[in-house]
Amino acid sequence: MVGRMAHHFRSHPCIRMENQRKKRSKRRIMARKRIYDKDLTYDILRNWTDWGIRHSYRKVEVHGEENLPTDGALLLTPNHCNTLMDALVMLRAYNGSTVFGARADIFNNPFVAKIMYFLRILPMVRQRDGLRNVLKNKDTQEVIVETLENGVRFCMFPEGKHRTMHSLQVLGKGVFRAALAANEKFGSERPIYIVPVGIEYGDYFRYRSTSLVNYGNAINVTEFVKTHDVENDVQIIEPLRKELTSRMSELMTFISDDENYEAKWALLKMLSIAGSKKGYGDFGSSLYEDMLRNREIALDIEKALEEKPEKMAEILEEVKEFEAGRKKKGISIYAFKKRSNPVLSVIGKGIAALLGLPYFIFGAITSLPMWAAAEFIRGKVKDKAFRNTVSFGVKIALTVLLTPIYAVLAFCLAPWWLALALLVLWIPTYSYFYDYIEGCRRWFSNIRLLSNKKLWKKFKGIIKDYKKL
Repeated sequence: MVGRMAHHFRSHPCIRMENQRKKRSKRRIMARKRIYDKDLTYDILRNWTDWGIRHSYRKVEVHGEENLPTDGALLLTPNHCNTLMDALVMLRAYNGSTVFGARADIFNNPFVAKIMYFLRILPMVRQRDGLRNVLKNKDTQEVIVETLENGVRFCMFPEGKHRTMHSLQVLGKGVFRAALAANEKFGSERPIYIVPVGIEYGDYFRYRSTSLVNYGNAINVTEFVKTHDVENDVQIIEPLRKELTSRMSELMTFISDDENYEAKWALLKMLSIAGSKKGYGDFGSSLYEDMLRNREIALDIEKALEEKPEKMAEILEEVKEFEAGRKKKGISIYAFKKRSNPVLSVIGKGIAALLGLPYFIFGAITSLPMWAAAEFIRGKVKDKAFRNTVSFGVKIALTVLLTPIYAVLAFCLAPWWLALALLVLWIPTYSYFYDYIEGCRRWFSNIRLLSNKKLWKKFKGIIKDYKKL
């Protein structure tokens, strides 16, 4: 009787389908190399990608590497604010191997899925993808645990989706389930750590801005489980989530997400600029120190909102009016930086623009296929957060295509020494093209501000009112 019931249970269509799926999945995994195995082609592309990422930002900084444990498995958990660029700056921040998790819907196309697997990216199914798809996470989780067990880092974005804000969304449970599964399998041999990471950009949308990767103090999941008296893993996920959220929020400029978010962020930038002669990421400044200064200002703003809500409401309304007027006039917020002599500053920037003009013309012509393609595609992309990814992708793809073409033309038409010099000069032209345009944009902003005393007065008035609080 029991045997017939067991046979009937195994013969159920749903059970048969699930068993067949597991067998197919296992055969696929066995038929290919492990995702973290060494691969020469991947290593070459990795170095090329790292070069492209480094030159997609005028300044990059990695801070807090001393916080990374060396005695256990590491699950890295950064905030997700700038699409694929988040994963790429995380990849570049570490010379060793890292496996990543990404939205599962990207893997729907079998060809794309193969490319993603080659790039060491695994599909992460979210609850909104449906219960049937969520069950597939079990296969992914097994690979994550195996990856961690073999000493390879795994990077997962616990927010699940990107959002261009200096804030955090509710963290998903996937990272905690993976950590607990790893702890159950080999936690007795060595600890499992969840490492909070803060990613900060000078600008989410402008190419050639700045990027900061900030590692925080790791959560020892193995010890966390031992010190929390719970009946099952489900009960420990919530305290883990609260702890990770708290630690991640301390690694970035954090502004609470409410109806005043935009005004608070604008006020923060105004106060930061008013209190320093250097803007965020300027030459000679530290991105980490700039972030700490911004964090302190953000905390002060939140405190002022709690203690004097009515007065702060008035100031935030003034900020909204100021921002609308500034943007209407096409004036950058950085034009309001402290300067001993604004007129001399404008003249100095004009001279710098004139001196750099010949190389800009050379670069604009020779890199025309690159920046023209990038700007065309960027204009077609609806989600602005993806535009820097487009600029990066065009750079690494067309540099490979154009370099041999330009090399042949240069060595055929010019002496070898001149051809070599031209090639060396050409390599940074794509980056310089955007840097020069940004420099001119700020120069024009400074010129416009010289003739707009009303806006200057409003800026100073807001700063003065805030400091009176």
